[in-house]
Amino acid sequence: MRIARTTTGKYVVEAVAKALDILEAFNSAEGLTLNEISQQVGLNKSRTFRLLYTLAERGYVERSADGARYALGMKLFERASNVRRDLKDVAHEFMLELHHRFNETVNLGVLDNGQVLYLDILQNSRPFRMTATAGCRMPTYMTSMGKAILAYLPVEDPSSPAHAQIAHLSRMKLQVLRRDLELVRRRGYAMDNEENEPGVACIGAPVFDAKGLPVAAVSVSGPVHRILGKERNIAASVIEACSGVSKILGFQTVEGRSSRKAG
Repeated sequence: MRIARTTTGKYVVEAVAKALDILEAFNSAEGLTLNEISQQVGLNKSRTFRLLYTLAERGYVERSADGARYALGMKLFERASNVRRDLKDVAHEFMLELHHRFNETVNLGVLDNGQVLYLDILQNSRPFRMTATAGCRMPTYMTSMGKAILAYLPVEDPSSPAHAQIAHLSRMKLQVLRRDLELVRRRGYAMDNEENEPGVACIGAPVFDAKGLPVAAVSVSGPVHRILGKERNIAASVIEACSGVSKILGFQTVEGRSSRKAG
């Protein structure tokens, strides 16, 4: 019997993959020793050192003054600032308006590998601060931005990539999420009431592209009493801001959202 040939992994450059493994090893710690990195990526110290040296030469890794520890370099932050640059540039003006209007934290996020990836955050000027930072990830079903996007994706279709984002949920959590997503489609915005962070509420709405697909979300977050006390005003402003971003991205109309076929 002839076995079908697969190209899985055929074009992967092993040295590049290992260098990326090293960068990803810092997900759980800011500073690591050569031995710790070597163990995490499964390479001997000699090869690990050579890869680290190369990354350090290009600015993607930094070595401590005593040479004992390594940390991510500033070059990564420079590159990260260009991720979805067009979307961030378009959304920034609208985020600033929300920030000035409510003096609360304003967030921009997208779905990435089953999680909400925070692309940009404008912090409020008050003592209260959120734990989320630009570049961090949060569960989709626990955030207003995640739910705002999921509401317009075929999450119930097993063949859809979006399905994997909720497939692990228990029956009870899935039922709650379904009700939340239906509510999002009816009123145009999503709520996170201390689901993701104790004491914090968040109101988010989706951003659509020219094809009518939800490509991002914007949210306003802050202490529960401040956000819920202005829910209607904040929600209306967030929806308006997202409509403005969507229009610039080529989305022509917001009519009929509640009748869209979605999860």
